[in-house]
Amino acid sequence: MTMTDTKAAFTALLKFVVEHIDIPLSYYQKAAVRHRSLGDWLCRRESRVAHLSPHVSPQGSFRYGTVIRPLTADAEYDLDNVTTLKLPKDAMTQRQLKDLYGLEIKDYARAHDMCAPAEEKNRCWRLKYADEVSFHLDTLPSVPEDAARIAALMAVGVPRDLAERAIAITDRRHPLYDQKTLALLSSNPRGFARWFEQQARPIAVSRIRQLVESRAYATVDDVPPYEWKTPLQVAIQLLKRHRDVMFVDTPDLAPISMIITNLAAQAYRGEVDLGEALSNILETMPSLVRPSAPRVPNPADPAEDYADRWRQDPRLERSFWAWHAQAKADVARLVRALGSGTLEVEVKRVFRLELTEAESRATGRLVSVVSAAPAPDIHIASAPRPWGHGE
Repeated sequence: MTMTDTKAAFTALLKFVVEHIDIPLSYYQKAAVRHRSLGDWLCRRESRVAHLSPHVSPQGSFRYGTVIRPLTADAEYDLDNVTTLKLPKDAMTQRQLKDLYGLEIKDYARAHDMCAPAEEKNRCWRLKYADEVSFHLDTLPSVPEDAARIAALMAVGVPRDLAERAIAITDRRHPLYDQKTLALLSSNPRGFARWFEQQARPIAVSRIRQLVESRAYATVDDVPPYEWKTPLQVAIQLLKRHRDVMFVDTPDLAPISMIITNLAAQAYRGEVDLGEALSNILETMPSLVRPSAPRVPNPADPAEDYADRWRQDPRLERSFWAWHAQAKADVARLVRALGSGTLEVEVKRVFRLELTEAESRATGRLVSVVSAAPAPDIHIASAPRPWGHGE
């Protein structure tokens, strides 16, 4: 058996795992319905914000196509969106903006039989849905960033099409929360989502074309990212599952998904093979963490640091490096387990899969396929000592 055959077997193993941790397509579709429903509500004639041309933009893993099943059956799926209202930043105070938006969200919750009233968070409002899929939606009110901020982003190298997606957001912890000011917190989740899609889309072209040719979608622009299933997206799903298993007892210390997603997308080089993509992402990640703030910047807003909480709680940085080292070690162990009787044990340990008897037999067949072959050419080198690790 050739090295190519063995690499294919390793990728087949990873795809086998993803089949067990991925969510049904119907969940993505239901999430899209939730976002559209809220947008329709905000734009209805009676809406208090309809005159502000509300634009609802889905965000987070449901937009990126990187959602995974939770480890426990009673866990909720997180939905995120951003609503941008066409207002100057200093047209009203942050409290006034958040309260105005909150009135609509509270009415929406009552009108749609939510399982609980709308809940105010520091930056957003949370809706909890009562149906067969346990969703909660965090919806963030915002206004467009001003021309000066957009120009500043472009001056540090952010492309115009990303910079123009920047927003100013409310935060009730802000010292000027009750004052009209231009000094709102700036963020660019829409720019990040656009950047992520640009990283993933080139390798998704054939998949997108197939979906259009099969008439699942009318045009290539209609195909949502969650349908792409690129090696980047699937590798992120695997890394997130590994993270969830490792931190099942200490979830507050787990590396956040935005750090994993950001670093993985930066590290991805268009690999077609899933096993190669996963190993190269893990190999490259350490070099992408900056030695000083911003440690893990948003490519669409370099001042926005996804690792900003590391400064307040050094345990979070230590946890990230511990997770990264363990992920590399576990990938190497899975590679070594190919062709041995320990493969099923390793898969269960690393990804906490409960396999049926038929699935166990399938794993056994995978073992027999690669048993006569050398280990695949997947290089996982020793990680360099991370900045600040152990200090």
